[in-house]
Amino acid sequence: MRVGLATRADVELAAKAASSAKLRIGEALVKAGVVSERDLHQHLAEQAGLPFADLQVVLAEADGGLFQKVPARFLERHHMLPVRLDGDVLVVVTTEPKLEASELGWALGARSVRRLLVTPTDLARMRSALTLGQVGAARRTAQVQGRDVLRAEAEPDATLVALLNAMLVEAVTERASDVHLERYGSRVRVRMRIDGDLVDMTHYQLTPEQHLGLVNVVKLRGGLDISERRLPQGGRSSVRAGEATFDLRIQTQPTLHGEHVVIRLLAQQQRVIEIESLGFPPPLSRAYRRLLDSPGGLVLVVGPTGSGKSTTLYAGLQVLAKDATRKVLTIEDPIEYAIDDVQQTQVRPELDFNFADAMRVFVRQDPDVILIGEVRDAETALEAMRASQTGHLVLSTLHCNDAVDAVQRLVDLGVHPNSIASELVGVFAQRLARRICEQCRVPATPDPALLAEVFPHGVPKDFRCFRGAGCPHCKGRGSYERIAVVEFLPASAPLRIAIARRLPLDELRAEARRVGVLPMRAHALTFVQEGIITFEELRTLLSFEQLSDQA
Repeated sequence: MRVGLATRADVELAAKAASSAKLRIGEALVKAGVVSERDLHQHLAEQAGLPFADLQVVLAEADGGLFQKVPARFLERHHMLPVRLDGDVLVVVTTEPKLEASELGWALGARSVRRLLVTPTDLARMRSALTLGQVGAARRTAQVQGRDVLRAEAEPDATLVALLNAMLVEAVTERASDVHLERYGSRVRVRMRIDGDLVDMTHYQLTPEQHLGLVNVVKLRGGLDISERRLPQGGRSSVRAGEATFDLRIQTQPTLHGEHVVIRLLAQQQRVIEIESLGFPPPLSRAYRRLLDSPGGLVLVVGPTGSGKSTTLYAGLQVLAKDATRKVLTIEDPIEYAIDDVQQTQVRPELDFNFADAMRVFVRQDPDVILIGEVRDAETALEAMRASQTGHLVLSTLHCNDAVDAVQRLVDLGVHPNSIASELVGVFAQRLARRICEQCRVPATPDPALLAEVFPHGVPKDFRCFRGAGCPHCKGRGSYERIAVVEFLPASAPLRIAIARRLPLDELRAEARRVGVLPMRAHALTFVQEGIITFEELRTLLSFEQLSDQA
């Protein structure tokens, strides 16, 4: 294994897992999240002396006619695809470094075979693209013939099924969290949310008729009513890509020009990261660990949808799971990570089993710690408060703007301020910021207007900032993955008094600053100086007041 990809301990654990699951060690490392699929196969390519192929380059030169000449089962069994003939040399892509493909070369009239190594995910993407060509599509722009996809009773066209599969595999490969299928008059737009930003996937050129047919395919996969186009619908499905399986959350929305669809992808098995890997400053990591040692009370992680709240809570759960003296229960929707030694439960709305119902049962299960996926209604808020009052440590999330706003949100949900003051032990508020790509990071010149906003009393002499220039690793975007930017509100005695006195929100924020809240602005500026995020990213993280607040 290449130096830096995995530790000896990781390899030893993977060897045990591989033996029991009948996997290769590399596959076990990928499944455990220790190494990425791409890094593993680049390493295998180097070991075997093979080129590691770029999918887009290979696809641009692929000959779909060769693919049609070979039985699909043969190609699947040998994990390879023929790409093109260079004279009398057959070029194939494969995931197997030791593949012997001379038989295929002979069958296709080639004297020799040149192998290119790809990841299993890229092989699946290529198979999907070539399948579209096989059933009559030309580079994902097939015309649907002989079948009325607008009729509710129509069977899904094989072209559109293959097209949806190609989109989902590409979404997984691009690390997209969501796929958006939209129509504006005669124009169809396909977008994917990558690292928080929606990116147009312009290589999908669909007609309005194809869009309608594709919506039907998505509905069928999600178990939705394809005859209902007047009301929003929600459903679930799953997709497998290589060794990974993803839950799909499907939501349709009627609009002026037809239905729009959003498909959210949630990995069923991900590696839970450590608290120290969250990006918290060391003092905040220590504060989080200290809160987890609390004998009781309420710990909240707040922020907007998709801000990494669950990841932060799961990092804490991983710590709690190692404490054999405490019992930990969770109620979640969905269960995003499976953690050993934690009793995890899924809500079942169709059976009238929700967060509040679980809480009433949990307190009779002799737990020490309870995690609630989200406090989203008054009933759940009151049950969470009751559990913390009876000696349980309760962890949960809330949707609100900042740490202090969490107090007002609980009041709005019907919790008495005295209860909040007595039970709240700490609040983390967070946002996700785009990381600058480490492979193309360069110094940057800050925007003068933003400088004036952030530093109204003068720019610090040592201030510096960076940006991503764009490279193949980040697909020219200049950013790769995201990191949490956090503020922490400890529930100190002065703050408890302020909460119990029901001070207005602005006065409560002022009191929080006096008692030592670590503001998000300070954390974000530290990341800017260290070259982790761009200076311009502050506009997406902070309000106008937060930008210039130097208190």
